Amino acid sequence: MSRAIRKWYFATNINGIRHAYDQIQSALLSCNANTSLQPHCIIDSDGATPDDESRILWLEENGAKIIRHRADLLRLLRPVFGSTMDTFSGHWLRCDIPQLEVDDDFVLYTDIDVVFIKDLPEVPFPNFVACGPEHWQTDYSYFNSGVMILNIPALRNMREELYSVVEKRLKITAPYDDQSALNELFVSRWDHLPPSWNWKPYWGRNDDALIIHFHGPKPAHARRMLAGDIDVFGNDFQTIFNRNPDGYRHYLQLVERLNASGA
Repeated sequence: MSRAIRKWYFATNINGIRHAYDQIQSALLSCNANTSLQPHCIIDSDGATPDDESRILWLEENGAKIIRHRADLLRLLRPVFGSTMDTFSGHWLRCDIPQLEVDDDFVLYTDIDVVFIKDLPEVPFPNFVACGPEHWQTDYSYFNSGVMILNIPALRNMREELYSVVEKRLKITAPYDDQSALNELFVSRWDHLPPSWNWKPYWGRNDDALIIHFHGPKPAHARRMLAGDIDVFGNDFQTIFNRNPDGYRHYLQLVERLNASGA
């Protein structure tokens, strides 16, 4: 069955509000300008200052429904990773969307480092999740969880299975690596989204792209690297950027135009 997605979920914590707010603003402004999606922001606001709250208020004033919540999986993660989870707790909030969404059976989730280019077409709804590939357009052996269509009832019924996978991985995982846990959970049973739903700047310009995902270097990183400020973000980001600097230039200009229009 194909139907239109109504709701967009994204998630962050206070660390994201303080250090990635420009990305959150671009995502929300582009959603409002270019789609009919209803934005929903799940936020772990523990430790918020008045300045943080003013930023959260801006999100609400610009159409985001604010859902204050702490990730349920922290009860497994904090005993292992301790205060490191203060930085990475936002990564795990998306795992709770099936418990928080009560009306729609299918929703869109994205990371905060995205820009919406066009309204989303109808697509076949997944049995569990639908995702695009990670680094290479044709490699569907491992999915990127930065853009996902979620089957809410199905995922709600898999809650214990999710907990079991995360608990089993505690000795080998990183505090931010929910993506690997999700890939293990859904191995051989995730539906494929076309690359246009999760288009990376290092794939070059694509006028048919629906969502641009700054996977790897973010706009602030790309801006500095385009200016010749190289080798300041580590080899991984530089290697990704070097795949297609012109792609980053094109999409960075798009972000800057978007932010200027929404200022």
